Amino acid sequence: MKVIRIICILLGAFLVLDTILVSFLSNYNLGVILPAIIGLPLLLLGAFMHHMDAGFGAFLKWFLLCCYALGAVFLLVMGILMGTASKRADKVDADALIVLGAAVHGDRVTWVLSNRLDTAADWLESHPDALCVVSGGQGSGETVSEASAMQKYLVGQKGVEPSRILVEDKAESTKENFEFSKALIEQTLGKDAKIAFVTTDFHVFRARRVALKTGIDAEGIAAPDVWYIRINNFLRECVGITVYALRGNI
Repeated sequence: MKVIRIICILLGAFLVLDTILVSFLSNYNLGVILPAIIGLPLLLLGAFMHHMDAGFGAFLKWFLLCCYALGAVFLLVMGILMGTASKRADKVDADALIVLGAAVHGDRVTWVLSNRLDTAADWLESHPDALCVVSGGQGSGETVSEASAMQKYLVGQKGVEPSRILVEDKAESTKENFEFSKALIEQTLGKDAKIAFVTTDFHVFRARRVALKTGIDAEGIAAPDVWYIRINNFLRECVGITVYALRGNI
């Protein structure tokens, strides 16, 4: 039990510290606070476990340990689903590539979004006949639409020909990303066009399931995540997948 106690204290402290540090480095969202929500009870459990040997204390101790064990299994399953959903860019062929938007700072793309765009640019270079759809509306704190910032980055930073880029600047959700982009692609290339999409690695599984719901059988290409928020994004995506599944959205 001493080993379990030490593990609880160390893991709990790590998760709480993650929230504290990431809160200074990232936009505030559920992913930022989730490690602390998970870690603080774990830290307290480890700190007081040696006093929880009888009565309600013993019940609470074993109840929490069982919950965390089940949670670990759940996270493992989610990790497998996310890890096996994406395909390497060199294995995906398509007539059009949808780049799913992410938050921008003012009119500048974030690190997360630039990784998606860099991945898209590499794929477009090896598929010179394909078109690209940049998809994303304008959100809070953004001076331009995500799609506009994405187009500017691809043209200015990556040298993609403007004529190859279709701009979809109204979408406010992943579902709308696919619905609105599909309409643009069909108008330009017809209904038989083969479609792929780029998003951050942890998001590929859910995005592909959403695409299928909108009638698009698209392969997902994974862009790398930002290393210091990987835990936060992974935990938030686990919640997202669960909520979407319960609502019947995937």
